[in-house]
Amino acid sequence: MIKTGDIVELLGTNQRNRQLRSQEKKRFWTVVKIDTPQCFFGEEGFLIQHVSGHDRWVLADDIQITHYRENYLNDV
Repeated sequence: MIKTGDIVELLGTNQRNRQLRSQEKKRFWTVVKIDTPQCFFGEEGFLIQHVSGHDRWVLADDIQITHYRENYLNDV
């Protein structure tokens, strides 16, 4: 289960995601918010943010957890 604060990898499920991963090197993101934005017609979405400040809404199929928030905070 994905939670706010988890570190996720953006998967290459569509053209824009592939472009972000390859050209802009934006592969790992932090989950900022979990909600049901209007653009996903009631489906659960995740607002993710890259360290550069770029953020975007994605569906669960577009991301994969790499570090859980609990594990990440214990390592720091």
